[in-house]
Amino acid sequence: MPIKYGLVEAYNDDQLVVALPELEVVKRKLEHLGVHWDKIEPNAVLGLALISKLTDLRQAVHDLLESEIGPELERFRAERAQVIADPSDLADLDLLVKGIQLKFGREFPGWEVTIGKNYGPSFVRGYPHLRGGGHGDPEPADTALPPPGTDPCATPELGRGVRVGLLDTRLFPDEWLTGRYIARRSDLLDPGADTFTVFDGHCTFVGSCILQRAPAAEIHVHHVLSSEDEGSAWDAAIAIAEMAEVGVDVVNLSFGEFLTDDNTAPIVLEAAVKRFGSDTVVVAAAGNNGDGREQNGAGANWASYPAALADVVGVGALDPDGKLAAFTPHPAPWIALLAPGVRITGAYVKGDVIIEHKDRKGDSVGSKQVISFPNGTAIWEGCSFAAGTVSGAIAARTVPGRRSARQALEELLHPEPGRPGCGISPNKLDS
Repeated sequence: MPIKYGLVEAYNDDQLVVALPELEVVKRKLEHLGVHWDKIEPNAVLGLALISKLTDLRQAVHDLLESEIGPELERFRAERAQVIADPSDLADLDLLVKGIQLKFGREFPGWEVTIGKNYGPSFVRGYPHLRGGGHGDPEPADTALPPPGTDPCATPELGRGVRVGLLDTRLFPDEWLTGRYIARRSDLLDPGADTFTVFDGHCTFVGSCILQRAPAAEIHVHHVLSSEDEGSAWDAAIAIAEMAEVGVDVVNLSFGEFLTDDNTAPIVLEAAVKRFGSDTVVVAAAGNNGDGREQNGAGANWASYPAALADVVGVGALDPDGKLAAFTPHPAPWIALLAPGVRITGAYVKGDVIIEHKDRKGDSVGSKQVISFPNGTAIWEGCSFAAGTVSGAIAARTVPGRRSARQALEELLHPEPGRPGCGISPNKLDS
C-alpha cells in the first residue's frame, strides 16, 4: 500500500474517501479526468466510501492544470511545495483532490463536495513520524501492580455494569486484567512471543489505567493499530462505528492525527464518532506536541483529532506535581480535562521489548535496545494514559439505570467544591 508524507501526516496516495451521497458525481468526474480505480468500498454506517488503487492521476492533474482552474491549482501547488519539508512529497493525489474541489466550486457555486484522503492515525505520543521516540520510552517497574480496587480513589465495586470500549493495539492478556475484558482472539497478543515492540504494550497499559479507576468495569477491546504503530483512518473509523453498535457507555481513543493537510478534521473519524448515542462519552488523548519535540510542522498548540472534535472529551496530561505536563498542547481550549500522565505505572507486556526509534518515514534512528519487563509492569508517560485515567473515572461514576456516563462526565467537568477529583481537573488554563 503506497504511503505518502504531507505536512504532518502520512496517507495512502492511491485512495480517496467520498461521502456516499456524492459518490456517483465524484465517480463521473474521475472518469471524465481519465482516472481509474480497482475497488470501491461503500460503508452505509459511516455514510462514506473508500475508492482504492487509483491510477492515471498524473495525466489528470496535468489536464486540470491546463483547464480554467489551472492558475488556482498552480498557486496551491506552489504554496504546498514551500511548506512541505520535501517538495517531492507533494503527491498527485493532493492536486487531484484540490482540482476536483475547484472544479465543482466553479460548476456549482456554494456547493462543497465531501472528499479527502485516507490518513494513517497513530498513537498520540508519536504522530506517526516519531514512532517510539516521542516523550520517553517505557521503563520496567520494580514490582507488579497491586490488585484492582486497592487504589484509594477506586473501591472494588466502582464501574460495575459499565462497558468501556478500548480501540488501540492488540491487548497482552496479562493476569492483572483477567476477567475484566472482552476481546476476539485476533485482538490479543501471543503471550509466549519471543519479543515485543514498544507499542505492543500500549493497549494493555491504557486498559490498566481505566481499571485502576473503575475496577469492576468491563473493557471491550478492538485493535485498530499494529505492533508498529500503523493503521488507517478508514479502518479505525469502521472499528469505531462497530463499537457504537455494541452500545458501550464510554469509549477510549488513545490515537489520532493533527489537522489534515486539507485543513479539515479527518472526515472518516468525524463520521464514525457521530455514530454514538448521546449517552455515550467518547474520550480521546491530546497529541504530545506541547514541548515542541514534534517535527515537520506540528506546532506546540496544534489540535489533534479525534480529541478536538465536537462532543469528544479531549484529555491532556499533568505531571506528579499537578502541573501541566510539558508535552501537553498549550494553549488548547479543545482539551476539556487534565489527568495524571507522567511517570504512570501500568500493566504492560511480560518479556523482552525491542525499543527502536524511527523517523517519519519509518526508517530506524539510532541503535535498537532490548529491555526486559519481567513483572509485566511499566512506567510510562503520555496523554494516552491520561485519557485512560479519565475514561476510568467516568466509568467509576456511572451507575447503569441511575447515572449515565454523560452525567458522570458533568461531575468531572463541574466538580462540587470539596469533592476529591483524584488528580483529574477541568482544563481552566484555556477557558
